[in-house]
Amino acid sequence: MPTQYGSLPFSEQIDYFRSKTNVTTERWADMWQEAHNRSFTVAGALRDDMLADFRKAVDKAISEGKSLNWFKSQFNQIVKQYGWEHKGQADWRAQVIYETNLRQSYSAGREQQIEALKGSRPYGIYKHSGSEHPRLDHLSWDNLVIHLDDPWWKTHTPINGYGCKCKKLTASKRTLERLGLEVTGAPNVEYYDWVDKVTGEVHKVPKGIDPGFDYTPKTSAQLTRKVQEAVGAKPPLADRLPVRVVDDAYSTVKGIGAQGLSDLLSSLDSESVASLQAFMRRHEVKTLFLKAGEMNGSKKAVSIAGEVEAYLQSGVRMPVANYYTRNVSRTNGFTARAWNHVVVKAKSTDNFKSVDASKIDAAIASILKQDAKPWSFSSSVRAEMKNNAAGVALTWAHEIGHQVYYKAGKPVLSEALLSQAITQYSRANADEWFAEHYVAWLFSPKALQQSKPDVYDFIQKVTESVR
Repeated sequence: MPTQYGSLPFSEQIDYFRSKTNVTTERWADMWQEAHNRSFTVAGALRDDMLADFRKAVDKAISEGKSLNWFKSQFNQIVKQYGWEHKGQADWRAQVIYETNLRQSYSAGREQQIEALKGSRPYGIYKHSGSEHPRLDHLSWDNLVIHLDDPWWKTHTPINGYGCKCKKLTASKRTLERLGLEVTGAPNVEYYDWVDKVTGEVHKVPKGIDPGFDYTPKTSAQLTRKVQEAVGAKPPLADRLPVRVVDDAYSTVKGIGAQGLSDLLSSLDSESVASLQAFMRRHEVKTLFLKAGEMNGSKKAVSIAGEVEAYLQSGVRMPVANYYTRNVSRTNGFTARAWNHVVVKAKSTDNFKSVDASKIDAAIASILKQDAKPWSFSSSVRAEMKNNAAGVALTWAHEIGHQVYYKAGKPVLSEALLSQAITQYSRANADEWFAEHYVAWLFSPKALQQSKPDVYDFIQKVTESVR
């Protein structure tokens, strides 16, 4: 079974992967143990530009929860583009790259969370995956309860080899009692010599652990000399990675996600987008793109509750409440002052690639010149462009506008500003006034500044205060 971790992006997982430096190697063993914490490598990929393209694909898989089949198609395109003659069958090679990077980045992100909660949950539980053909050593470790400070975890924290699906859970004393578990302590560790057939080096590896996996995946200050040299030699990676205004999003719609939204926003090339990017990174506001049937508390809604909560990390007892609304048919998006996420409705056929940002800009500029007031920017642009995905993008901007206004402390709007409302929806209250005009400020800043300079200045001032 392919890994499911890719559908559960969270900030620590994404940050771990993006902190790595590209290092070209001929084999996995060329980078040893903790060197992999700071290095992204695809064994045998010796061209920097090819490795950068592989990294883009893995980055997108991690942050947007892309499937194994999607990654296989990307793998085949990259191989064809560079004429790379790799070892192993293509599907197998793609799956190894995909699952190893997703599982290790997931484990690394979890390690950071585990460290932060260690005071209240000081015990680690080793959980075997239940694989049909298990590694016997891994199976013998199932339900071991060992204090998180025990050195055993330094070499045995999953994943512990290619294809390993074992997990490390944490627990408090009370949780152990509820589960009927007791502290077992760490078993004795036996080592075997593994000889690198190319270099002749001999490595002592714990029994049951694949060579090179006997380390805890987390950011480490102890790097190998090779990685340090690579960090100094490589040019900045920012130029080769995809530009992201929105770092991550949880989406159940294939064509709607963080990368597509970022590409759309980046094409605007305005200071407003730069301010938005700074705001998103400072406050880590998250996004849920969901279909209508997943927002009404139905079985479909419940079925994704675990994944959504793993992404949001809200800690609420009923995760479905984070994306529930009674009036699904009349609601395109919503958020709340107490939240740090927005919810936006999308259709299964929507795709951000079909949206032309310049046409959105022109449509909003046209509205600003009219005397008639449409209901909202999103409804008007959706109808004019005959593109629901364009409406999804504007609804998202509207809900982010709410979050900007909330985090700025909901500054008071003067009567002069309220009287300049451009849409009918913006007349509802101060919250909707700000959110609606934030849409125009983001997608058509020049037109808003020319038509309503006071409105533009107010939105700009409030946004700058929280970026």
